[in-house]
Amino acid sequence: MNAGSKSPTIFVSIDMEGCATLVHWDEVRPSSSAEYRRAQTVMTSECNAVIDGAFAAGAGRVIVNDSHSAMRNLLLEDLDARADVIGGRIKRDYMLQGLTHECAASFFIGYHGAIGDGAAVMGHTYSPRVIYECRLNDVPVSELPINAAFAGHFGVPVALVSGDATTVSESKRVLPWAFAVQTKESLSYYAADCRSPHDVCDELRRKSKDAVEALGAFAPLHLECPIDMEIDTMRTSHADMICLVPGFERRGPRTVGFSAPDALAMYRALTALIYVGAAA
Repeated sequence: MNAGSKSPTIFVSIDMEGCATLVHWDEVRPSSSAEYRRAQTVMTSECNAVIDGAFAAGAGRVIVNDSHSAMRNLLLEDLDARADVIGGRIKRDYMLQGLTHECAASFFIGYHGAIGDGAAVMGHTYSPRVIYECRLNDVPVSELPINAAFAGHFGVPVALVSGDATTVSESKRVLPWAFAVQTKESLSYYAADCRSPHDVCDELRRKSKDAVEALGAFAPLHLECPIDMEIDTMRTSHADMICLVPGFERRGPRTVGFSAPDALAMYRALTALIYVGAAA
């Protein structure tokens, strides 16, 4: 372990769609259903595995940001009490609230592929109700590289990624230094070949420990600046609403875009776009 601190702080952004066994929106949309309760249990178990591995390797602090939907999904009474948890919305830094330059590394857990990716179960990009496709400097992207760029702005590398096979494949391409855990392999938008949740948790615990022990071997992701972000919205009404905000420009009937001087400004503008668009 070599990250400038004997007791490093690890930041965990945890989503739900990429967690083990989950294959349908009925499971992951907050509700009183037994399916959603089971999904919460799966998500919480994977989070606990990561927390336990990090502390076993000598982490001094673990910050967890609940990053799915309304961001009130983790079963806090069942979560490892050693972790600090950020939940609820509205958050200025959305899926990455709480990440600062004081963090030694970030873990992206339960992540998923982009909307429109035929190999991604429940593929979407941030808000499936607002965003159809997101392009970063003209390249279609999922949440993974966008979030990694935000972390990179603070000099924080991504050291561990988990999710479906599509997510792991993208991680190896964009973040080749990061450890990765595959939870399932998509067969269609609503089907996947799923690993045992117990096996996934065992691997998450092991690789979380490995990642903390390997601090110093990871590199922050840096984008060429200024950054151009372009979004195809689901409806023209979303674009109508978003373009009421200064700084966003209409580039097509359902397309909006903006330019940002750095990844921090890019991410916060994107967060505003998501919240404003949802009101349309």
